[in-house]
Amino acid sequence: MLDVGYIIGTLNLSKKEEYLLKLYTSKTVTKDEIYRLLNDFDYSIENEELAFNFLLAHLFQNNPHIEIPKDIEPRLKGVLRMFQYKNVLLLSALKQLVSKLNEQNIPVLLLKGSVMRIIEQDKLRLMSDVDCAVDMDNFDKTIKISESLGFKINIVFEYATEVKRNPMQKIDIHKKFIKGDNDTSCTEKKIFERAEQYNFGNSDVFIPNTEDMIFLLLNNGYDNIIYSQPFYKNVSWLFDVIYIIKNNKSIDWNIVISNAKESKTIAQIKIMLELVNHFSPNTIPNEILSSINISKQEYDINDSYTKKHLFFHKAQQLKCQARELIIGKKISDIFSIINLLSQFLYIKIIQKTPIIKSLFFNKVANRMFKI
Repeated sequence: MLDVGYIIGTLNLSKKEEYLLKLYTSKTVTKDEIYRLLNDFDYSIENEELAFNFLLAHLFQNNPHIEIPKDIEPRLKGVLRMFQYKNVLLLSALKQLVSKLNEQNIPVLLLKGSVMRIIEQDKLRLMSDVDCAVDMDNFDKTIKISESLGFKINIVFEYATEVKRNPMQKIDIHKKFIKGDNDTSCTEKKIFERAEQYNFGNSDVFIPNTEDMIFLLLNNGYDNIIYSQPFYKNVSWLFDVIYIIKNNKSIDWNIVISNAKESKTIAQIKIMLELVNHFSPNTIPNEILSSINISKQEYDINDSYTKKHLFFHKAQQLKCQARELIIGKKISDIFSIINLLSQFLYIKIIQKTPIIKSLFFNKVANRMFKI
């Protein structure tokens, strides 16, 4: 069943990662608790995920009363310096683009990590790129402006394009910023209208208001989990949502719920709110959760969306695995290649053939993804 339990299972966090999240979202952390985490810590940096090192360094930074063990202090401080440098490069690229957009009177809405970097000005973030959105009518013009600044189109998604100037400077430019297969333009227009103007590097930008930011973080977080993103991308939304809630005494949850209802993402948003409380109990008031009623139609919309994208992600994985084996040119891999490609074709046939899809899509998805 597609519920919060399923999403927790999809995250597939190790005990070490679960414990790190518990400490990271806790109001008070003791030395004994952090040192207990270090007992399971791999002291070989090559074997320990970079994101885990970053979060561990941040955990010490947030609790300066706890001394970093001398044997890992250079590594953790080095990780922070590296991301400090990367943050500067990413934000400088974004500022250059925003400045040019201002000159052309193109309003730009910052999203996700770039907004949090403004809200938490003194806090480092682990960012692989920065995100912004422009009106659909200005999208093509914005891409051309980015190219005039030395960026090249790197990846073209259905509703966004990633431009890249070098490995350290990547910007996702969105023309649609709510993840969903439905028409979300009405909700996006309202979010843009409610956005607050902000001075960013002597240029004007817009950032979503508190309630819209919560909604967008939950919406994007759900998508990251479904697509099995790396550990940090799977949990960064959680830190951001908790930070926003803890630093805003009055939140109009009706706006969050209205966004979700209007964009037909209410089932996933309720699951994500429950997930917040799983990791950080009582962060979302129980009366808010109990007030959200999901109709069968709303549940079915989320069910279809999730299964469709689980299928899509699985197909992409199989294609990439087969390509890697083909590039390796090992005769011994021929049966593995055939197996991977046959699975890929099996999934594509189910997805693309209406009659077969109507008969087998749910059955195969439920079995394949253990729903």
